[in-house]
Amino acid sequence: MRPLIRVNQVGYLTAGPKCATWVHDSAAAEPFAVVQDASVVLRGASQPRGVDAASALAVHLLDFGALPDGTGYHLVAGDDHSHPFRVGSGLYGPLYRDALRVFYLLRSGCPIDDARAPGYGRPAGHTADTAVPGVGERVYPGWRPTGTFDVSGGWYDAGDYGKYTVSGGIALWQLLEAQRLRPDPLLEQECRFQLAWMLRMRVPDGQPYAGMAFHRVHGHTWSPMPGWPHEDPTERVLHRPSTAATLHLAAVVAKAALVLHEPAYLPMAHAAYRAAAAHPDLIAPDDEGRYGGGPYGDPDVTDDFAFAAAALGLETPTGDFPLDGFDFDAVSGPTQLDLALAGRIPPDGVRQAGDRLLELQARQPWGQPYAPAGGWSWGSNGRILNNLVVLAVAHQLTGARRFRDGVARGMDYLLGRNGLGQSYIVGYGPDASRHLRTRQFGHDLDPAMPPPPPGALAGGANSVPTPGFPSDPRLAGRPPQLCYLDEPTSETTNDLCVRWNAPLVYVTAFLDRHPG
Repeated sequence: MRPLIRVNQVGYLTAGPKCATWVHDSAAAEPFAVVQDASVVLRGASQPRGVDAASALAVHLLDFGALPDGTGYHLVAGDDHSHPFRVGSGLYGPLYRDALRVFYLLRSGCPIDDARAPGYGRPAGHTADTAVPGVGERVYPGWRPTGTFDVSGGWYDAGDYGKYTVSGGIALWQLLEAQRLRPDPLLEQECRFQLAWMLRMRVPDGQPYAGMAFHRVHGHTWSPMPGWPHEDPTERVLHRPSTAATLHLAAVVAKAALVLHEPAYLPMAHAAYRAAAAHPDLIAPDDEGRYGGGPYGDPDVTDDFAFAAAALGLETPTGDFPLDGFDFDAVSGPTQLDLALAGRIPPDGVRQAGDRLLELQARQPWGQPYAPAGGWSWGSNGRILNNLVVLAVAHQLTGARRFRDGVARGMDYLLGRNGLGQSYIVGYGPDASRHLRTRQFGHDLDPAMPPPPPGALAGGANSVPTPGFPSDPRLAGRPPQLCYLDEPTSETTNDLCVRWNAPLVYVTAFLDRHPG
């Protein structure tokens, strides 16, 4: 049984907040202690918080903010205890490097060097992506592309071998933001690798919808599970361009021109924006995964137009920051962050959004700035991290410590201070996820394959059904925050995805640069 006192299993920053959550049903405050080497080094009293709606657990808050640097600490309250933890600086540097390395391991069309990633070396996967046909009228009546297209390179999106312009685009946006925040040659390499693929996803002249971006490329059927990318037997096909994909391409290419100091990218970004404007309602249908990949549908591209316009310096309407977190199909948050960071709008909107997130966070006994009333979404951990990105930018724009502290508290949730006592990051914590659902890291299903790599983030709790992707019946009736299984069969809770690992790179880079 896992400890009932839930802590950040990596540790706490010297100058950051230090809180734990105790699963305990007493209505009164209880004494607790921090112990090191069998000696009590700090005492305190718990704060009863009643029954938490998201986890259906009665909990107490333990605040030990005065604890100095040290290792081998653990909390004791009543008959319960926590995992050991440490307090210090430099906690997030190793996690940043591992989270970034996941992108290297997910490269398509590129051999993985075992010297750079011991145990994960392999030949290049999907080298035939240099000549992929469009799926055409088999799926999209009236779409008749001719010939084949070079869409080689890029990152595999998740536990499958699809490559998706909108998901890969928002992930690239996050990594470019991290590069702006903390320049790193390896990070720049990953940005350029993905950017080259996105530019190959443009439809060439002479084809239907020339200048737009193909929405996705993957097998016409789902690839075997598990299986190596260089042994994937499926027929690779391109899916019809979409307005959303084209606008995401325009936005991230324009951002790359700024962050990577490559003004030659700007005409390409403007051309994509014009192509999207010429076809403003070419919507990717939600086929519920019937054709070998995720649909990544988005029926409303109003926010996508604003996303691209902001990156291109065009007139942009103001938007909002949904408390449920932004994602590939809800990009008004990134738009406002881009505008504020560029000084094109006052920082007040980001500051106000940050304060709303802090108010939401303060109501959660687990410290996450996320509590959607309609249930926890697929990839909830990614949405939590995206809210932490908003807090990090609010700190950069205002210098207010409360926002930096909010980022640190949010990481506590991901690293074990949650209703399951689960660290959702592979290799980080004694109760870390380790059985992610993924084809190329399929050691659980084929011992000859490598396990999920350190730094890979599990999608997390998911209580909202997704048509075409059945939930595990063992999760039926569970409280939202407890709808997670660390098993290689749990696609809707234990997948990995570039657009979840990308904000993990950003947030760990931020905390490593701004430890207090």
